[in-house]
This record gives sequence, structure tokens and C-alpha cells, in this order.
Amino acid sequence: MQVEDRKGMLAALSASISDINTNILGLEATTGDDAHARIDVTVEIKDMKHLEKVIKSLRSVDGVLDIERATR
Repeated sequence: MQVEDRKGMLAALSASISDINTNILGLEATTGDDAHARIDVTVEIKDMKHLEKVIKSLRSVDGVLDIERATR
């Protein structure tokens, strides 16, 4: 996902995921020169409805600019 590069962003995203009882399996963050960051997060989901709930929760975090779902 693309986010604003600001203090507390990782904490807000982690809390958003944790608040809906979802396990984070992996997380990688990189920053750019444009005050934005890319965060790749791998979560444990039960089904598509659960994934939609996770995405909705992440979109509600202030500073989240875009979310894309990666497939294996």
C-alpha cells in the first residue's frame, strides 16, 4: 500500500489490523523522496469476506493513499 510517510503510520496500521483480530505474518516498509512510503503487509485471512474487512479497516487509517492486493 502507498501511505504518507509520517510518524506513527506503522503503529496505526498494525492497530487497525489487530483490532479486527487478524494476524500479521510479515511487514516491510520503504520510504521514498516524495514524503510517501510503501508498506507491504502479509496477513492471515480466513476467506474473501475477511480480506475485504481487512482492506476496509486499512483504508480507514488516515494517511493511507492506495491499497493493492497482491496474489501469489
